[in-house]
Amino acid sequence: MKNKNLPKVTVVMLNYNGLNYLKRTVPRILNLDYPDYEVIIIDNGSTDGSIEFINNLKKVKLIKSPRVGEKNFACNYAVEQAKGEYILLLDNDLLIQNNQVIYDLILGATNLNNFGLYSLSFYNEGEAKSKYYGGFLGYYFIKENKSLELSEIIKKDNITIGFPHGAAVFIKKKVWEEIWGYDEDLVFGGDDTDLGIKSWTQGYKNYLYSKTLQIHIGLPERKDNKKYSIKLKKMFYAHMYTVVKNYSLYNMIYTIIGISIFNFLKSIKQSMFRLKLGPFIAFFQGYYLFIKNLSIALKKRKEIQLRRVIKDDIFLKINPPK
Repeated sequence: MKNKNLPKVTVVMLNYNGLNYLKRTVPRILNLDYPDYEVIIIDNGSTDGSIEFINNLKKVKLIKSPRVGEKNFACNYAVEQAKGEYILLLDNDLLIQNNQVIYDLILGATNLNNFGLYSLSFYNEGEAKSKYYGGFLGYYFIKENKSLELSEIIKKDNITIGFPHGAAVFIKKKVWEEIWGYDEDLVFGGDDTDLGIKSWTQGYKNYLYSKTLQIHIGLPERKDNKKYSIKLKKMFYAHMYTVVKNYSLYNMIYTIIGISIFNFLKSIKQSMFRLKLGPFIAFFQGYYLFIKNLSIALKKRKEIQLRRVIKDDIFLKINPPK
């Protein structure tokens, strides 16, 4: 592989006030063993010294997003300016463990059947198990992955998955453009599921890369009840919006019913667990956002359904590994 003419790869990282993460993650990226790659960091309005840190990195191209606070727009904006034939999208809190990871990804993209994208598996720092080995879809939308030993996840390398975890996605730029990249009407949540579904419906397959596992060093915000409720509201909206856009008619109706019941019960459970009404209120706020933006989803649905190469919702038939 190393002796062949290798394609250029662009590593794209989105950053917002992630200085402490960048100090650990960027050096690993700059030390990757691959002859032809560029690094783009797109900043989404940082005020923590990230800009100054990035400007001092000679091998990194800094782009400032013209629309602050919009993750999906920022990613699309950066990919548009990427010179690579392949794109490796990374969160700023993901620590690369294999300095030859690009070689592995290129090899898979070249040899796997109808390659659409890779989801890089990872685990939370300090944990011995992980649920981050690809996403899978069902009639209540996202199926819950079981926590597996890291040694077991490594054995799942190159299995097919429904959709990628957005923290680390490897995709050919041509495929990204063909499936319209990230949906900029999704504020939080749904970007990775939407990307994976569109890949399947356009005739591609999504795979898991787990030859090596990367490390997620970010801290979850689930303990902050206010932030959690805001994210829950946006997630409820994003999931229903994504289903309306992408599913066939029968599966869309069936799943909207299933996801509504599931999310309603989830909001009650979280409110009881936290002794706060925030999650319960978030369910109705999410539904309001969904109804408010339903016309947008239906307009996009018309275009997406007309351009589908695979009419069957094959992504619903892919199950998590046992």
